[in-house]
Amino acid sequence: MAGRKKPRQLSSEEAELWRKVVHQVEKAAATPPIVHSQPVKPLPVIKHSPQPVIKPFRVGQKTRPTGHLLPSFSEYPAKTSPNMDKRNFQRLLKGKVEIDGTLDLHGLTVEQARIRLHAYVNNAHTAGYRLLLVITGKGKMSGYDEFNRPKIGVLKQGVPEWLKSAQLSSLVLQVTQAHGRHGGGGAYYVYLRRRR
Repeated sequence: MAGRKKPRQLSSEEAELWRKVVHQVEKAAATPPIVHSQPVKPLPVIKHSPQPVIKPFRVGQKTRPTGHLLPSFSEYPAKTSPNMDKRNFQRLLKGKVEIDGTLDLHGLTVEQARIRLHAYVNNAHTAGYRLLLVITGKGKMSGYDEFNRPKIGVLKQGVPEWLKSAQLSSLVLQVTQAHGRHGGGGAYYVYLRRRR
């Protein structure tokens, strides 16, 4: 092994520098790092409302309304319509569209009201009318149905369904609860399609 060189010796400055580095590394390894932590905040206290008492229910027993009913169509009409442009629909909701004809169904039987509605919508469409006001009255609430929804007047409930029938749906573009100045919850705007 004649060709092998001897390792070079460190100069005194290099040896001193090396000792300092080793000393700092040993010192850092011997003492754990200091972690400055924030004081722990207590968790907020969550107040729980008392659980409602659930009474047993027997088949055939009538239920009582809880007072937490979902809003019905009549309380919160839609803000947009897939059938009308936004501007015209907003004007309709605000009662700012001119009404071409009014049909008052007060005092009629269900069958009389259905027949009169069909005839009136057909005649109005033929005449080129666009907006009708159909007055049903708010009707009296007569209890609750099997889903705990309030039963409302027969005409108020029936008119939107009759307007969806096969005979009328091709003529009707939009049915919306009327603005308060035109009867509110006791009337509907019936917006007809244009005559072709």
